[in-house]
Amino acid sequence: MTRQVEGTVRETPRKGSGSWMAKLPRRLSPSRAAIPGRWRTEREARRALNAAIADMDRGIAAIPGRTPGGPVRKVRHLVADYIEERKNDPQSPLAAATVRNYKLSLNNYITHPRANIGDVALNRLTTPMLNEWLGNLTRIGLGRPTIIYARRLVSAALSWEVEQGRLHSNPANAIRVRSTKASRAASQSADPVLVPTWEELTALVAHPERWEDRLLIATMAWCGLRWSEAVSLETTSLNPRRGTIAVTRVLTQSEGAWHQEAVKAGLADTVSCPEALMKALRKLAATRTEPASALGGNLLFRAPNFIEGGTGIVDDSNWRKDVWAGARAAAGLTGDPNAPAMDPRRRAIHVKDLRATTASVLVDAGATRFDAAAQLRHSDARTTDRYYTRALQDMHHSPARARIRLDVTLTLPERLSALFDAWIDTDRALLSERLLKQNGATFGATAQIAKAK
Repeated sequence: MTRQVEGTVRETPRKGSGSWMAKLPRRLSPSRAAIPGRWRTEREARRALNAAIADMDRGIAAIPGRTPGGPVRKVRHLVADYIEERKNDPQSPLAAATVRNYKLSLNNYITHPRANIGDVALNRLTTPMLNEWLGNLTRIGLGRPTIIYARRLVSAALSWEVEQGRLHSNPANAIRVRSTKASRAASQSADPVLVPTWEELTALVAHPERWEDRLLIATMAWCGLRWSEAVSLETTSLNPRRGTIAVTRVLTQSEGAWHQEAVKAGLADTVSCPEALMKALRKLAATRTEPASALGGNLLFRAPNFIEGGTGIVDDSNWRKDVWAGARAAAGLTGDPNAPAMDPRRRAIHVKDLRATTASVLVDAGATRFDAAAQLRHSDARTTDRYYTRALQDMHHSPARARIRLDVTLTLPERLSALFDAWIDTDRALLSERLLKQNGATFGATAQIAKAK
């Protein structure tokens, strides 16, 4: 591999004098100090300069201006600095969740007691050391995705160090990522997604005591919103005239404070909302009277322990413990260890699985995978194919859905509203009382578009 040319050589005190000097690059010496000695030719001066740079990079020679016996910069110091730099980048700061994941990887995998690359001095780090670290992570039983994540973080931090001029080259660039049939299978197998049947979805939605919690579950299941997006909706996010919800932000907690960030992958957009569900959400929005100036002032969904002047943002862990755990138990979706391998019912249903319901029922009812990808706001329809478009097991036994599937004239919003109405009809007495009523006001389902046609 050709070595990058660094530093400068020149004749001194003047051109033609036959005496050459060599100066270090700025990354090693901000003042670009000259190395000791004079040489008769440019080639000899360049050879001596390259050898001096290599010795300094390996820690054999002292770097000018560096205090002897001072603190040694290690891999863990670099990664911590890289995280802070990316976190505070004014142009493209890291999301709070990414910062948490990076710090978790640094604390648990980069500095693991039995696979610790974090305490290696940067000037002594080599590609074989990195390969040994990755092998140790495998031997202690970490999964392939976790190892790849940690490797990419270290590689990105080293690249940043090179860009800053503090490191000559990135030893992670020479890592050979070996591929086997087993490793490809581990990385390409889709995580099973549990799509509940309509009866199970009814039990999930109807179980919570608070009307807001029931509407929150229904909104994630029928509009394809992620948890963080759903609890960050504002009353102004609803557009009843167009039948859409604007998904433009997420609220995340970091270092004890709440912050507003862009949605995942920056894909802010509007999604279709079933007409009957939109009416119920508008009724909920009408109960919000707080000013919108505060971060959580005009939240659509609000924490049960809301205090006037507080954020009102629904806490993830508390909601899953107090609401979601009981709802999935009522639906019988707590997992079955006796289920076959790759059967999603081996584990308890996740909140994220509700998002798959939207795509699955749309495809089940005749929508294209591109419609489903648009509703879930995926930049690549293959993601929708791989994880979310799982037709329900009982699709052929639902006459209502069969009629919707055969009607090619329906638009996406009409198809989604018709599906929602068909679901309401599976147990109208229960769902009308638990989901579509509030304070005695009943929001009836929309006219059955498919039936009317």
